[in-house]
Amino acid sequence: MQSDEKIIFHMERVQSVRKWIRTHNVCFVASDPFTIRWMTGFTGSNGLLFLDQDQLVLITDSRYTEQGPKELMKHGTDANCLISPDPLKTVAELSESRDVFLDGEKFSWSVKKKLQNLIDGTVVDAHEFCSTMRGLKDESEIAKIKKAADITCRALDKALSEIDDSTTEKQLAAKVEYFMSLEGASNAAYPPIIASGPNSALPHARPTDQRILNNNLLLVDVGANYDGYCSDMTRVIPLSKLSEEQMKVSQKVLDAQERAIQMIRPGVTANEIDAVCRNTLSENGLAKKFTHGAGHGVGLEIHEYPRINRTSSDVIQEGMVITVEPGVYLEGSYGIRWEDLLVVTSKGVEYLTKYEKLTQVSKS
Repeated sequence: MQSDEKIIFHMERVQSVRKWIRTHNVCFVASDPFTIRWMTGFTGSNGLLFLDQDQLVLITDSRYTEQGPKELMKHGTDANCLISPDPLKTVAELSESRDVFLDGEKFSWSVKKKLQNLIDGTVVDAHEFCSTMRGLKDESEIAKIKKAADITCRALDKALSEIDDSTTEKQLAAKVEYFMSLEGASNAAYPPIIASGPNSALPHARPTDQRILNNNLLLVDVGANYDGYCSDMTRVIPLSKLSEEQMKVSQKVLDAQERAIQMIRPGVTANEIDAVCRNTLSENGLAKKFTHGAGHGVGLEIHEYPRINRTSSDVIQEGMVITVEPGVYLEGSYGIRWEDLLVVTSKGVEYLTKYEKLTQVSKS
Protein backbone atom coordinates (compact mmCIF):
# COMPACT_ATOMS: atom_id res chain seq x y z
CA MET A 1 0.00 0.00 0.00
CA GLN A 2 1.28 3.47 -0.85
CA SER A 3 1.54 6.26 1.68
CA ASP A 4 -1.60 8.11 2.83
CA GLU A 5 -0.28 11.24 1.13
CA LYS A 6 -0.23 9.60 -2.31
CA ILE A 7 -3.67 8.07 -1.80
CA ILE A 8 -5.20 11.43 -0.86
CA PHE A 9 -3.94 13.08 -4.03
CA HIS A 10 -5.72 10.58 -6.30
CA MET A 11 -8.96 11.09 -4.38
CA GLU A 12 -8.58 14.87 -4.64
CA ARG A 13 -8.12 14.68 -8.41
CA VAL A 14 -11.36 12.71 -8.80
CA GLN A 15 -13.18 15.22 -6.61
CA SER A 16 -11.82 18.15 -8.63
CA VAL A 17 -13.38 16.68 -11.78
CA ARG A 18 -16.63 15.96 -9.93
CA LYS A 19 -16.75 19.59 -8.81
CA TRP A 20 -16.51 20.66 -12.45
CA ILE A 21 -19.47 18.53 -13.62
CA ARG A 22 -21.59 19.09 -10.50
CA THR A 23 -23.49 22.09 -11.83
CA HIS A 24 -24.66 20.18 -14.92
CA ASN A 25 -26.58 16.98 -15.36
CA VAL A 26 -23.64 15.40 -17.19
CA CYS A 27 -21.10 12.62 -16.81
CA PHE A 28 -17.41 12.50 -17.62
CA VAL A 29 -15.53 9.88 -19.63
CA ALA A 30 -11.73 9.73 -19.95
CA SER A 31 -10.19 7.73 -22.77
CA ASP A 32 -6.70 9.25 -22.62
CA PRO A 33 -4.54 6.74 -20.69
CA PHE A 34 -2.62 9.61 -19.09
CA THR A 35 -5.80 11.16 -17.71
CA ILE A 36 -6.94 7.75 -16.48
CA ARG A 37 -3.61 7.22 -14.72
CA TRP A 38 -3.73 10.73 -13.26
CA MET A 39 -7.14 10.08 -11.72
CA THR A 40 -6.83 6.42 -10.67
CA GLY A 41 -3.27 5.09 -10.94
CA PHE A 42 -4.30 2.50 -13.55
CA THR A 43 -1.44 1.91 -16.02
CA GLY A 44 -3.04 -0.48 -18.51
CA SER A 45 -3.02 0.22 -22.23
CA ASN A 46 -6.77 -0.08 -22.68
CA GLY A 47 -9.57 1.46 -20.68
CA LEU A 48 -12.29 4.06 -20.29
CA LEU A 49 -13.01 5.87 -17.05
CA PHE A 50 -16.61 6.83 -16.29
CA LEU A 51 -17.39 9.42 -13.62
CA ASP A 52 -20.54 11.06 -12.33
CA GLN A 53 -21.59 12.29 -8.89
CA ASP A 54 -22.23 8.77 -7.63
CA GLN A 55 -20.02 6.40 -9.63
CA LEU A 56 -16.39 5.99 -10.65
CA VAL A 57 -15.98 3.03 -13.00
CA LEU A 58 -12.91 1.79 -14.83
CA ILE A 59 -14.06 -0.08 -17.94
CA THR A 60 -11.38 -2.34 -19.43
CA ASP A 61 -10.84 -5.77 -20.96
CA SER A 62 -10.07 -9.23 -19.60
CA ARG A 63 -6.29 -8.71 -19.77
CA TYR A 64 -6.65 -6.44 -16.74
CA THR A 65 -9.01 -8.54 -14.65
CA GLU A 66 -6.35 -8.83 -11.96
CA GLN A 67 -4.18 -5.77 -12.61
CA GLY A 68 -7.06 -3.26 -12.70
CA PRO A 69 -8.49 -3.83 -9.19
CA LYS A 70 -4.98 -4.17 -7.72
CA GLU A 71 -3.81 -0.81 -9.09
CA LEU A 72 -7.02 0.93 -8.06
CA MET A 73 -6.61 -0.40 -4.53
CA LYS A 74 -2.90 0.45 -4.45
CA HIS A 75 -3.64 4.08 -5.23
CA GLY A 76 -6.65 4.29 -2.92
CA THR A 77 -9.04 5.02 -5.77
CA ASP A 78 -12.69 4.47 -4.92
CA ALA A 79 -13.52 2.94 -8.28
CA ASN A 80 -15.12 -0.23 -9.54
CA CYS A 81 -13.30 -2.19 -12.25
CA LEU A 82 -15.71 -3.46 -14.89
CA ILE A 83 -14.58 -5.93 -17.57
CA SER A 84 -16.56 -5.29 -20.73
CA PRO A 85 -16.37 -6.64 -24.30
CA ASP A 86 -17.95 -3.39 -25.56
CA PRO A 87 -16.74 -0.38 -23.49
CA LEU A 88 -18.67 2.20 -25.54
CA LYS A 89 -21.93 0.34 -25.03
CA THR A 90 -21.20 0.20 -21.29
CA VAL A 91 -20.59 3.96 -21.25
CA ALA A 92 -23.92 4.47 -23.01
CA GLU A 93 -25.71 2.39 -20.38
CA LEU A 94 -24.05 4.25 -17.50
CA SER A 95 -24.64 7.68 -19.01
CA GLU A 96 -28.41 7.09 -19.35
CA SER A 97 -29.79 10.20 -21.11
CA ARG A 98 -27.06 12.63 -20.06
CA ASP A 99 -24.45 14.46 -22.12
CA VAL A 100 -20.99 12.92 -22.03
CA PHE A 101 -18.04 15.24 -21.41
CA LEU A 102 -15.24 13.33 -23.13
CA ASP A 103 -11.47 13.62 -22.71
CA GLY A 104 -11.04 11.96 -26.04
CA GLU A 105 -8.27 13.73 -27.94
CA LYS A 106 -6.71 10.33 -28.68
CA PHE A 107 -10.04 8.88 -29.88
CA SER A 108 -10.47 8.53 -33.61
CA TRP A 109 -13.30 10.42 -35.27
CA SER A 110 -15.05 7.13 -36.08
CA VAL A 111 -15.01 6.04 -32.41
CA LYS A 112 -16.41 9.40 -31.27
CA LYS A 113 -19.14 9.09 -33.88
CA LYS A 114 -19.97 5.58 -32.65
CA LEU A 115 -20.26 6.82 -29.07
CA GLN A 116 -22.49 9.67 -30.18
CA ASN A 117 -24.79 7.21 -31.94
CA LEU A 118 -25.02 5.05 -28.80
CA ILE A 119 -25.96 7.73 -26.27
CA ASP A 120 -29.12 9.82 -25.97
CA GLY A 121 -27.15 12.93 -24.97
CA THR A 122 -24.37 14.80 -26.75
CA VAL A 123 -20.64 14.12 -26.74
CA VAL A 124 -18.87 17.31 -25.55
CA ASP A 125 -15.11 17.84 -25.88
CA ALA A 126 -13.50 18.12 -22.44
CA HIS A 127 -9.84 17.74 -23.37
CA GLU A 128 -8.94 21.38 -22.74
CA PHE A 129 -10.39 21.17 -19.23
CA CYS A 130 -8.45 17.97 -18.50
CA SER A 131 -5.14 19.28 -19.82
CA THR A 132 -5.57 22.45 -17.75
CA MET A 133 -6.34 20.44 -14.61
CA ARG A 134 -3.33 18.17 -15.16
CA GLY A 135 -1.15 21.24 -15.71
CA LEU A 136 -1.38 22.06 -11.99
CA LYS A 137 0.87 19.56 -10.23
CA ASP A 138 0.36 18.45 -6.64
CA GLU A 139 3.16 17.65 -4.19
CA SER A 140 3.42 13.98 -5.11
CA GLU A 141 3.71 14.79 -8.82
CA ILE A 142 6.38 17.43 -8.25
CA ALA A 143 8.35 14.98 -6.08
CA LYS A 144 8.33 12.38 -8.87
CA ILE A 145 9.34 14.89 -11.53
CA LYS A 146 12.17 16.10 -9.29
CA LYS A 147 13.29 12.50 -8.84
CA ALA A 148 13.25 12.02 -12.62
CA ALA A 149 15.34 15.18 -13.04
CA ASP A 150 17.88 14.02 -10.44
CA ILE A 151 18.16 10.64 -12.18
CA THR A 152 18.74 12.39 -15.50
CA CYS A 153 21.60 14.48 -14.15
CA ARG A 154 23.35 11.51 -12.53
CA ALA A 155 22.92 9.32 -15.61
CA LEU A 156 24.24 12.01 -17.93
CA ASP A 157 27.30 12.52 -15.72
CA LYS A 158 28.11 8.81 -15.78
CA ALA A 159 27.56 8.48 -19.52
CA LEU A 160 29.74 11.50 -20.35
CA SER A 161 32.53 10.17 -18.13
CA GLU A 162 32.83 7.13 -20.42
CA ILE A 163 33.28 9.00 -23.72
CA ASP A 164 36.48 8.11 -25.58
CA ASP A 165 37.78 8.67 -29.10
CA SER A 166 35.60 5.91 -30.54
CA THR A 167 32.27 6.85 -28.87
CA THR A 168 29.47 7.63 -31.32
CA GLU A 169 26.27 9.58 -30.78
CA LYS A 170 24.28 6.34 -30.86
CA GLN A 171 26.53 4.75 -28.25
CA LEU A 172 26.29 7.72 -25.91
CA ALA A 173 22.49 7.73 -26.25
CA ALA A 174 22.42 4.04 -25.30
CA LYS A 175 24.67 4.69 -22.30
CA VAL A 176 22.45 7.53 -21.08
CA GLU A 177 19.41 5.24 -21.15
CA TYR A 178 21.38 2.43 -19.48
CA PHE A 179 22.52 4.62 -16.61
CA MET A 180 19.00 6.04 -16.21
CA SER A 181 17.79 2.49 -15.65
CA LEU A 182 20.54 1.82 -13.12
CA GLU A 183 19.65 5.02 -11.28
CA GLY A 184 16.02 3.93 -10.89
CA ALA A 185 14.21 5.30 -13.92
CA SER A 186 11.25 3.43 -15.39
CA ASN A 187 12.66 4.32 -18.82
CA ALA A 188 13.79 7.34 -20.79
CA ALA A 189 11.09 10.00 -21.06
CA TYR A 190 11.87 10.26 -24.79
CA PRO A 191 14.64 9.07 -27.12
CA PRO A 192 17.79 11.02 -26.13
CA ILE A 193 18.94 13.71 -28.53
CA ILE A 194 22.72 13.38 -28.79
CA ALA A 195 24.05 15.73 -31.46
CA SER A 196 27.69 16.67 -32.03
CA GLY A 197 29.10 19.37 -34.28
CA PRO A 198 26.89 20.19 -37.30
CA ASN A 199 24.23 17.73 -36.11
CA SER A 200 23.49 20.06 -33.19
CA ALA A 201 21.99 22.49 -35.71
CA LEU A 202 19.04 20.06 -36.04
CA PRO A 203 16.60 20.85 -33.18
CA HIS A 204 15.39 17.23 -32.98
CA ALA A 205 18.48 15.46 -34.24
CA ARG A 206 18.60 11.68 -34.10
CA PRO A 207 21.82 10.07 -32.84
CA THR A 208 24.09 8.90 -35.64
CA ASP A 209 27.29 6.88 -36.03
CA GLN A 210 29.29 10.09 -35.96
CA ARG A 211 32.16 10.01 -33.46
CA ILE A 212 31.53 12.63 -30.82
CA LEU A 213 35.11 13.76 -30.17
CA ASN A 214 35.61 14.58 -33.85
CA ASN A 215 33.82 17.83 -32.97
CA ASN A 216 34.29 20.53 -30.35
CA LEU A 217 30.66 20.82 -29.25
CA LEU A 218 27.96 18.39 -28.14
CA LEU A 219 24.26 19.09 -27.58
CA VAL A 220 22.38 16.66 -25.31
CA ASP A 221 18.62 16.77 -24.73
CA VAL A 222 17.75 14.05 -22.22
CA GLY A 223 15.07 13.13 -19.70
CA ALA A 224 14.10 10.22 -17.50
CA ASN A 225 10.70 8.80 -16.60
CA TYR A 226 10.23 7.97 -12.92
CA ASP A 227 7.01 6.24 -11.83
CA GLY A 228 5.21 7.66 -14.85
CA TYR A 229 6.52 11.23 -14.59
CA CYS A 230 8.97 12.86 -17.01
CA SER A 231 11.90 15.21 -16.85
CA ASP A 232 13.43 17.28 -19.64
CA MET A 233 16.81 19.03 -19.90
CA THR A 234 19.17 20.28 -22.61
CA ARG A 235 22.84 21.13 -22.21
CA VAL A 236 25.61 22.15 -24.58
CA ILE A 237 28.84 20.38 -23.69
CA PRO A 238 32.10 22.00 -24.88
CA LEU A 239 34.39 19.12 -25.88
CA SER A 240 37.40 21.29 -26.68
CA LYS A 241 37.96 25.01 -26.99
CA LEU A 242 34.99 26.70 -28.61
CA SER A 243 35.41 29.36 -31.25
CA GLU A 244 34.82 32.96 -30.25
CA GLU A 245 31.55 32.93 -32.21
CA GLN A 246 30.34 29.68 -30.60
CA MET A 247 31.13 31.02 -27.15
CA LYS A 248 29.30 34.29 -27.87
CA VAL A 249 26.20 32.58 -29.25
CA SER A 250 26.15 30.13 -26.35
CA GLN A 251 26.22 32.98 -23.86
CA LYS A 252 23.52 34.95 -25.70
CA VAL A 253 21.14 31.96 -25.72
CA LEU A 254 21.86 31.48 -22.03
CA ASP A 255 21.11 35.17 -21.41
CA ALA A 256 17.77 34.76 -23.21
CA GLN A 257 16.87 31.78 -21.05
CA GLU A 258 17.89 33.47 -17.81
CA ARG A 259 15.95 36.66 -18.58
CA ALA A 260 12.83 34.66 -19.39
CA ILE A 261 13.10 32.58 -16.24
CA GLN A 262 13.58 35.69 -14.09
CA MET A 263 10.23 37.13 -15.19
CA ILE A 264 8.18 33.98 -14.58
CA ARG A 265 5.57 34.24 -11.84
CA PRO A 266 1.87 33.36 -11.50
CA GLY A 267 -0.23 35.48 -13.84
CA VAL A 268 2.35 35.85 -16.61
CA THR A 269 1.15 34.61 -19.98
CA ALA A 270 3.11 32.00 -21.91
CA ASN A 271 3.61 34.27 -24.93
CA GLU A 272 5.29 36.85 -22.68
CA ILE A 273 7.92 34.25 -21.73
CA ASP A 274 8.46 33.42 -25.39
CA ALA A 275 8.72 37.11 -26.26
CA VAL A 276 11.51 37.72 -23.72
CA CYS A 277 13.54 34.93 -25.33
CA ARG A 278 13.00 36.28 -28.83
CA ASN A 279 13.60 39.91 -27.89
CA THR A 280 16.87 39.04 -26.18
CA LEU A 281 18.05 37.08 -29.20
CA SER A 282 16.92 39.83 -31.57
CA GLU A 283 19.32 42.24 -29.83
CA ASN A 284 22.09 40.08 -31.27
CA GLY A 285 20.54 39.34 -34.66
CA LEU A 286 19.78 35.73 -33.69
CA ALA A 287 15.98 35.71 -33.36
CA LYS A 288 15.39 34.31 -36.87
CA LYS A 289 17.50 31.29 -35.93
CA PHE A 290 15.16 30.46 -33.02
CA THR A 291 12.69 28.20 -34.80
CA HIS A 292 10.49 26.65 -32.09
CA GLY A 293 8.51 27.57 -28.99
CA ALA A 294 10.26 28.65 -25.79
CA GLY A 295 8.94 25.80 -23.65
CA HIS A 296 6.10 23.59 -22.51
CA GLY A 297 4.56 21.87 -19.52
CA VAL A 298 5.90 18.52 -18.33
CA GLY A 299 4.25 15.77 -16.29
CA LEU A 300 2.94 12.33 -17.18
CA GLU A 301 3.66 13.39 -20.77
CA ILE A 302 6.80 15.11 -21.97
CA HIS A 303 4.74 17.85 -23.67
CA GLU A 304 1.75 19.05 -21.67
CA TYR A 305 -0.19 22.22 -20.88
CA PRO A 306 0.84 25.03 -20.85
CA ARG A 307 2.22 25.68 -24.32
CA ILE A 308 4.93 28.35 -24.24
CA ASN A 309 5.18 29.92 -27.67
CA ARG A 310 4.53 33.22 -29.41
CA THR A 311 0.79 32.57 -29.92
CA SER A 312 -0.08 30.93 -26.59
CA SER A 313 -2.32 32.84 -24.17
CA ASP A 314 -2.01 30.13 -21.50
CA VAL A 315 -1.59 31.70 -18.06
CA ILE A 316 1.25 30.54 -15.83
CA GLN A 317 0.06 29.40 -12.40
CA GLU A 318 1.67 28.25 -9.19
CA GLY A 319 2.23 24.49 -9.25
CA MET A 320 2.91 24.20 -12.97
CA VAL A 321 6.06 22.38 -14.07
CA ILE A 322 7.46 23.94 -17.23
CA THR A 323 10.57 24.14 -19.39
CA VAL A 324 12.25 27.21 -20.82
CA GLU A 325 14.39 26.28 -23.84
CA PRO A 326 15.50 28.97 -26.28
CA GLY A 327 17.78 27.77 -29.06
CA VAL A 328 19.76 29.08 -32.01
CA TYR A 329 20.50 26.83 -34.99
CA LEU A 330 23.08 27.74 -37.62
CA GLU A 331 22.51 25.38 -40.55
CA GLY A 332 25.44 23.13 -41.39
CA SER A 333 27.54 24.53 -38.55
CA TYR A 334 26.22 24.09 -34.98
CA GLY A 335 23.28 24.68 -32.67
CA ILE A 336 22.92 25.96 -29.10
CA ARG A 337 20.00 25.21 -26.78
CA TRP A 338 19.71 25.57 -23.03
CA GLU A 339 16.72 23.95 -21.34
CA ASP A 340 15.76 23.69 -17.69
CA LEU A 341 12.83 22.16 -15.86
CA LEU A 342 11.13 24.50 -13.38
CA VAL A 343 8.28 24.40 -10.90
CA VAL A 344 6.35 27.66 -10.61
CA THR A 345 6.10 28.99 -7.06
CA SER A 346 4.12 31.89 -5.58
CA LYS A 347 7.07 34.25 -6.17
CA GLY A 348 8.89 32.79 -9.16
CA VAL A 349 10.39 29.39 -9.93
CA GLU A 350 12.42 26.59 -8.41
CA TYR A 351 14.90 24.76 -10.62
CA LEU A 352 14.38 21.00 -10.83
CA THR A 353 17.34 20.51 -13.20
CA LYS A 354 20.58 21.60 -11.58
CA TYR A 355 23.17 20.29 -14.02
CA GLU A 356 26.04 22.72 -14.61
CA LYS A 357 26.17 24.98 -17.65
CA LEU A 358 29.52 25.57 -19.32
CA THR A 359 30.03 27.99 -22.20
CA GLN A 360 33.69 26.95 -22.50
CA VAL A 361 35.75 23.89 -21.61
CA SER A 362 36.43 25.26 -18.13
CA LYS A 363 35.01 27.89 -15.83
CA SER A 364 38.27 29.84 -15.83
